[in-house]
Amino acid sequence: MARCIQCDAKLTEMFDALNFYKKPVKMCVNCIELWEENKIVLEGRCSKCLKKLDQGEHKCLDCAFLAAKFPLMNQLYCNYQYKGVVKQLIHQYKLLKDVAICEILAEQLTLPKQSYDLIIPIPSPVERDINRTFNPVTCVLDKLRVPYESILQTKVRPKQSLLGKVHRARLDNPFEVSKDINLEDKSILLVDDIYTTGLTVHHAIEKVYVRKIRKFDVFTFAR
Repeated sequence: MARCIQCDAKLTEMFDALNFYKKPVKMCVNCIELWEENKIVLEGRCSKCLKKLDQGEHKCLDCAFLAAKFPLMNQLYCNYQYKGVVKQLIHQYKLLKDVAICEILAEQLTLPKQSYDLIIPIPSPVERDINRTFNPVTCVLDKLRVPYESILQTKVRPKQSLLGKVHRARLDNPFEVSKDINLEDKSILLVDDIYTTGLTVHHAIEKVYVRKIRKFDVFTFAR
């Protein structure tokens, strides 16, 4: 009997003429509900970066801060808040090196339906990937069978969560384009695991933007 890929409970879906051709269910109702509890509701959020706006914040201050320093992304796509079971599983995946979580993330994540010329994952430093034995972004893209181009590389940075936004913005850009590739007039989707202040993806795109791309969107597992 099939089991839930998240909690290992038995799955009891019955097969009949109506669901015979449907994608097989991989998660139980209880686990799906835990994810649904953390779905992002667009009301009261910035239409571009999905930040929950403070009372009286009619224009997103985060986007204004980024736009003053970088070419600003066109749109962030993200379905889930970084809290509850989503935060717990991403922590288990990245920090506890539980690569099996990749299948759960791939089951729950849906990339935007728009067509892009190029999908580019945000890299981790090679040292961290070696220590972890996998890259948390490309592992999910591989599971989803999404084609991508790894054209960026990065070096080890101070732990971003320990730094203030202004301090993070002043750090040297850790990214470099590692492939000679024509990006002129290309539409690009950057993929990362978590969006917090947006500095990581905008540092990355700063290195790509000089190659005359047309626009870029961002997709993250959680926000």
